[in-house]
Amino acid sequence: MKVLRTPDKYFESIKDYPFEPVYTDIETKDRTTLRIHHIDEGPKNGPILLAMHGQPVWSYLYAKMIPILTEAGIRVIAPDLVGYGKSDKPASREDYSYQNQVDWMGEWLKKNDFKNLTFFGQDWGGLIGLRMVAADPDRFIKIAMGNTGLPYNPDAPQEVIDEVKEFRASNKKINFFQMFKEVGKMDNTKHLATKFMYWQKFTWDSNNLPIGFINSMQMEAQLANRLLRQVFIFFYRASGLKKFHLFLLI
Repeated sequence: MKVLRTPDKYFESIKDYPFEPVYTDIETKDRTTLRIHHIDEGPKNGPILLAMHGQPVWSYLYAKMIPILTEAGIRVIAPDLVGYGKSDKPASREDYSYQNQVDWMGEWLKKNDFKNLTFFGQDWGGLIGLRMVAADPDRFIKIAMGNTGLPYNPDAPQEVIDEVKEFRASNKKINFFQMFKEVGKMDNTKHLATKFMYWQKFTWDSNNLPIGFINSMQMEAQLANRLLRQVFIFFYRASGLKKFHLFLLI
């Protein structure tokens, strides 16, 4: 497995992220070494919060919350999922399966031997983290979730499965706004998988996701504008690009 790593210099101008990096090397099933980054802030003897981010962010998601939590005596551990932030990034998109992410982060958890954890997961951090809880329940004492869950549809009709696979394999190209338009046409009789497949295809077919724009739709305006710029400055510098698309820098 070919692995990429974002140079540290691209994180130097990130504001409101003064945390010391902690790195853990894990070995994947094909014996590739992956370096996973996390931050560990707050009193070492305090109750431990494991905060896992989702798509398309990284541990910077919790930058504003961490000082408040640590001041209250809570130890906060926030990793970057593989492929995000300061963690290593497998070069092939095919490497990023749900199971691989669960396996990688499960190895990270065991390697650090964290215990007595309160888990908080956001978005894919929840889908991955809840699988970690199920696989290693003795390490956790409490669970909280935000904008996430653990989907389980063993009775999904075969015709729905076939429709999703056919759509994802098709040559149809959709942009962000078309995705919302098509999903908006669907009524409650449509299976949720046939709605989610639009998001799956949009993200899979997009070479560069409009991360800042997507995040801005979910944030208070003033905060969103400030964070958007930090996300895009990092993204475009890391990509070696010199110009920003102004419509994304709201």
